[in-house]
Amino acid sequence: MQPTNTHDPAYHHRVVDCQWACPAHTPVPEYIRLIAQGRYDEAYLVNWASNVFPGILGRTCDRPCEPACRRGRVEEAQAQKPEPVAICRLKRVAADLKGADIHARMPSPIAAAARNGRRVACVGAGPASLTVARDLAAAGYEVTVFDAEAKAGGFMRSQVPRFRLPEEVIDEEVDHVLRLGVSFRSGQRIDSMKALLSEGWDAVFVGTGAPRGRDLDLPGRWDAKAQVHIGIDWLASVSFGHVTTVGRRV
Repeated sequence: MQPTNTHDPAYHHRVVDCQWACPAHTPVPEYIRLIAQGRYDEAYLVNWASNVFPGILGRTCDRPCEPACRRGRVEEAQAQKPEPVAICRLKRVAADLKGADIHARMPSPIAAAARNGRRVACVGAGPASLTVARDLAAAGYEVTVFDAEAKAGGFMRSQVPRFRLPEEVIDEEVDHVLRLGVSFRSGQRIDSMKALLSEGWDAVFVGTGAPRGRDLDLPGRWDAKAQVHIGIDWLASVSFGHVTTVGRRV
């Protein structure tokens, strides 16, 4: 039998249940240990390396890691009420308590002369495109992100209520990405992929998501078309200021 290779990330994914359950395989025990030591900057950076938006996820993630938490099974075996570690909330703790100089500990923008000469376009400025932009910019690519709205963030900005996710948190974590030298072209909708490809990009990433809600063909639906709004479209309109009043009865 060969000795276990503990340097292989797959080993930790198999034996650390919460890390295995996390879609980003964030090393949960590592950043919880750092939080317990009061090292919030380090805990935040561990998260940032894996999931890009720790402060946002600490407020909005559906936390698949917590049902997988081993602590729940241990307590259940001891006839106690199973309670997983509050992994998601601890992610927010690290984000909220990190130092103001966190930028000094992040990668610096790569100078134009040191880049690899490759140009990449990202269509959409939601979490997918911003993640691609962050990783490629740090690897020396020249990345440009296009979005029809005035601010980057996509669904993170338009679909989550402000009492749950303050806009300043979105601004801060989006800024972490843009500060790496990523160019953001706001208010520029891509209507033709053929036209975009003709601009000589080495690669194009399409991260537009699926920003359309579901309509229901109910009796009277089309008779009251002007007063019926699809949820996702309406939330985006409110978030970006296209709707200023909603009437007295909704």
